[in-house]
Amino acid sequence: MKGNGTKIGFIVAFLAISIYYLWPTLANVLEQNYIDDLPQAERVEYRQENTQRLQDLRQNSLSLGLDLQGGMHVTLEVGTAQFLRELAGENADTTLVNVIEDAKQTALQNDTDFIDEMVNEFEQRYPDGRLSRYYRSDAENITRRSSNQEIQEYLKKQRDSAVDRAMEIIRTRVDRYGVTEPGIFKQGNNRVVVELPGVANKERVRNLLKGTARLEFRLVAQPDEISNAKDRILSYYNNQASSDTTDSVQQGGAQNPLTQVLSTRTRNPYVFGYASGRDTAKVNELLDRPEVQNLLPRNVVLMWGANAFQETQQGGEMFRLIGVRSEVELTGEVIEEASVNFDRATNQPRVSMNMNAEGARRWARITGANIGKPIAIVLDGYVYSFPNVETKISNGRSSISGLESVTEAEDLVNILLSGALPAPLQIIEERTVGATLGEQSIQAGFYSTLIGLLIVAIFMIVYYRSGGAIADLALILNIVFILGILAAFKATLTLPGIAGIVLTIGMAVDANVLIFDRIREEARSGKTLRASIEGGYSNAMSAIMDANVTTFFVGVILYSFGVGPIKGFAVTLMAGIVSSLFSAIVITRVVVDYLTRDKSADVSFG
Repeated sequence: MKGNGTKIGFIVAFLAISIYYLWPTLANVLEQNYIDDLPQAERVEYRQENTQRLQDLRQNSLSLGLDLQGGMHVTLEVGTAQFLRELAGENADTTLVNVIEDAKQTALQNDTDFIDEMVNEFEQRYPDGRLSRYYRSDAENITRRSSNQEIQEYLKKQRDSAVDRAMEIIRTRVDRYGVTEPGIFKQGNNRVVVELPGVANKERVRNLLKGTARLEFRLVAQPDEISNAKDRILSYYNNQASSDTTDSVQQGGAQNPLTQVLSTRTRNPYVFGYASGRDTAKVNELLDRPEVQNLLPRNVVLMWGANAFQETQQGGEMFRLIGVRSEVELTGEVIEEASVNFDRATNQPRVSMNMNAEGARRWARITGANIGKPIAIVLDGYVYSFPNVETKISNGRSSISGLESVTEAEDLVNILLSGALPAPLQIIEERTVGATLGEQSIQAGFYSTLIGLLIVAIFMIVYYRSGGAIADLALILNIVFILGILAAFKATLTLPGIAGIVLTIGMAVDANVLIFDRIREEARSGKTLRASIEGGYSNAMSAIMDANVTTFFVGVILYSFGVGPIKGFAVTLMAGIVSSLFSAIVITRVVVDYLTRDKSADVSFG
């Protein structure tokens, strides 16, 4: 045992650290079992009395991935096409819009970079044209003399920056939502993957992630502008219907397609019309036609109300179509504080907002100039309310009403305080793992690990006798060390991670197989047991290190370039290699040296 004091110290320290980091996980499991056994009333009371302690246990416990505890996996794609249109600002024209749309289709078909396709499309159409007519930036030294290649690099840099900012804003929203150990990472050049363990409300998560939080304050159009535009559009569709006489005469007269889906008889002069939720898409299709858009005043746009104002007799919901100014008077960038409170008159939830000094000054000017007129509060293209200005507001305060629930109000506060997304996000993939399926995965993973451990343990004892028993002891400690490493580094245990642990069980005894076989070879050459042990460990060391180091580097590569499940597998693989080397080389050597401290000792290696 001489010279093993340091090794024993390392073993005790490593074991103590692993138990220290695994203790919250064990305590959390015991607490959950205890809570589950309590009656319903006592269960709620116990959780309320121990909220902070239970929360601390969950935060310090070994995190489980989506496949083990359930939750949502969402892949979001940044709307690069719209982002580039908005980046061009007032310089954007029909030419640029057409180029962007064609490049979008080409990139989608060929699975290529959208910005590269846009530049190629522009240069094919206009060989002598320059994109600098659309994009300028003093900060990036982009001027009208900049080449298309410089514009291309500038656009890619702006896109990458937009994706990075989107990730940070999503992370802030998710943290405010209260998800423990979310996974948020970039995929490709314009996608963000979000993993939310333990989340089940899919619709709420969708709204939380997708909402760009573009808060705008706009003036509402004049009643005569809305009324005149309505008359022109209805007349257009009436004329179109009456000109189509082929079938309409036989059917008893043509019908106006717009009035079939939109009620234009309104009491509110600022409302263009009403439509049921299922008909809003058809109304948009009819009103978005270029010839119809030309009938609207140039500075007026039509926007839907965010929430239904009444229900139909069939149980459907009716939405307002409101005419607002195209100019944005104020944006959400001036919002400094936001909170949920209740309207004293209606007791409905609303979001109160406080503006910064610049916003308060501009808000006072806007409200002072529009007393007696409505101002629309628009979020992500939907009008939440359009209250009349009763007096000049000098304190920079405003509120959003028309919210359906406290939950919606809380999520809106979350989105506003997290900041606006630099570009719109679209959900292109969504997966939900139920809690029951997660429990089944945990059970399957546990049983596979246990069965693998038993098979390996029995084989080692049968083939290597007492040496195999020593290796089995090291193997059990090895699993404790792996879980301790994962808990210490706040890694997430996934189903592929469990597969990595099962693989590590086999790899852990691989080193002992090499050592024990070399010991047997040394013993057959006539050496004593102590000399055979010394020679076996020293001669097998190079092969053990070569095999494990190369496998460790493979784990590093998988972790660096992989995503999701591959990363989880790589983490447990690397942790398993470190702990298995320690177990096979250090722990087994200490135990073997202790058992052979007397020359008369007899330790069999098969």
